[in-house]
Amino acid sequence: MKPTKAELRQNLRQIRLSLSDGERRAWSQAIVEQLGGLIDWPAVKTLNYFEPMHNLLEVDIRDFITGLEDNYPDMRLSMPKLIGGTWELVSVRGAPAPDSFDVIIVPMLGFGPVSLHRIGYGGGYYDKFLAAQPQAKKIGVCFESGKLADLPATDHDIALDIVVTELSVYTR
Repeated sequence: MKPTKAELRQNLRQIRLSLSDGERRAWSQAIVEQLGGLIDWPAVKTLNYFEPMHNLLEVDIRDFITGLEDNYPDMRLSMPKLIGGTWELVSVRGAPAPDSFDVIIVPMLGFGPVSLHRIGYGGGYYDKFLAAQPQAKKIGVCFESGKLADLPATDHDIALDIVVTELSVYTR
């Protein structure tokens, strides 16, 4: 019997929580290096990314984002923030957050390496957000330990365009 998404989430959380700080830092740095050469970043005008949550041991892309801020001052950067119990888009540089994005970088617990569907934490925020951004290049970052041979997907699950791990770049 195939595991449910809830069971997969639990297993993936346990795997992630078993990582040492050194593994997470080294693997995050490898992912950041892969991201740098992935697309034509100077052409990106609007980017939505996530603030890594340390308690969830998410991939840490802060160095990458800092590099974008330093090198591309005209790039409009935004991220989701939980404000008063509601997720809102917040602009990094003070201007209003754009309505649409050229690139979106998302976290995940796991992914299907062929379908490039992601499994997140189960709240549905990113599925709704990604569905509303069909024009955006959708990039997921995940540790290779989150690769799943058989990830169940439903109609509302949005496939990514690219998944970057510390070992590989997966594309559709």
